[in-house]
Amino acid sequence: MHIDERRAPGGASDEQPLASVLFLHGGNVAGWMWDEQADALPAYHALIPDLPGFGNSNDEPWAGMPAVADELARRVRERAVGGRVHIVGLSLGGILGLTFCARHPDLVRSAFLSGVTTRPIRGLVAVSARAQVSLWGWRGYWQGLARAYGMPADALDRFVETGLGIDKASARRMMNEVYRGMTAQTLESVRDLQAPVLAVAGEREPAVIRDSLADVARYAPAAQTALVPRMHHVWSAEDPELFHRTLRHWLETATVSPELIPHVRS
Repeated sequence: MHIDERRAPGGASDEQPLASVLFLHGGNVAGWMWDEQADALPAYHALIPDLPGFGNSNDEPWAGMPAVADELARRVRERAVGGRVHIVGLSLGGILGLTFCARHPDLVRSAFLSGVTTRPIRGLVAVSARAQVSLWGWRGYWQGLARAYGMPADALDRFVETGLGIDKASARRMMNEVYRGMTAQTLESVRDLQAPVLAVAGEREPAVIRDSLADVARYAPAAQTALVPRMHHVWSAEDPELFHRTLRHWLETATVSPELIPHVRS
C-alpha cells in the first residue's frame, strides 16, 4: 500500500512533531484529497495512504476492511510518532477508521470520522450507486461528479484521472462491504476503545448516515457526535476551511467545535 508521509520524525525540522495523523480517503478518490488539510497542520506528522484499488495503490486488490485496517496498523507501529495516531477519515475512510479503532484501539490517540455508515444501505440509493460503477471508465461521469461535489477547479483534473484509474473489481468489493453495514462484532469491539471519538455528518447528508451517529455514540465509550451545518457528504471539498477549523479544534482540544451542531441522540 502506497503511503505519502509528511514531516517525518527525524526529518529536516528541529522540532519534533506533536503527533501523527492518519488521513483515510473516500471511496472514489485517493490520498491526495487530504493534501491541503495535511499542509495546514505543519506541526503534525501526516500518514496519507492510497487505499488498495485507488490512486498509486490501484494495482493492489481490496482485501476487506479488517485486512486493510490491519495493514494500516502495521504501518502505524512502524512509522507513527510513539506508534499511535489521530485518525481522520471521511466516507469510506470514516468506516475504515472506525474499523481500525475496533481492531487496534491501543494505537489510537483520537478519531475524527465523517460520513460513517454503520447501517445497511438499501433501496434506490444502493442500486443507483452500484450501477454507476459501469460508468467509471467515462471521463464525463467523473467531471459531472466533481461538479456535484463542488470540487475546486484546480483539483478537477486530478479527481478525474484518479477516478478513471480506480480498479473496478476492488471498488465493487469495497462498495458491497460498505453497503452491508458494519458487523455486530466490529461495533461491539469499538467498546474497547478509550480514545476520544468525534463522529460527524453533514446536515444535508442522507438519513442513513445521520442516523449512524447514534450507533457510534452507543458503542464508543468516549464518543461525541455532531452535524455540520448546511454541508453534504464531501464537505472537506465543499468547505475546506470549515473542515480545517473543526479538525484543528478537535486535535487541539478533543472537544466539538462551536461551529458544529450538537447531535441529539435518538
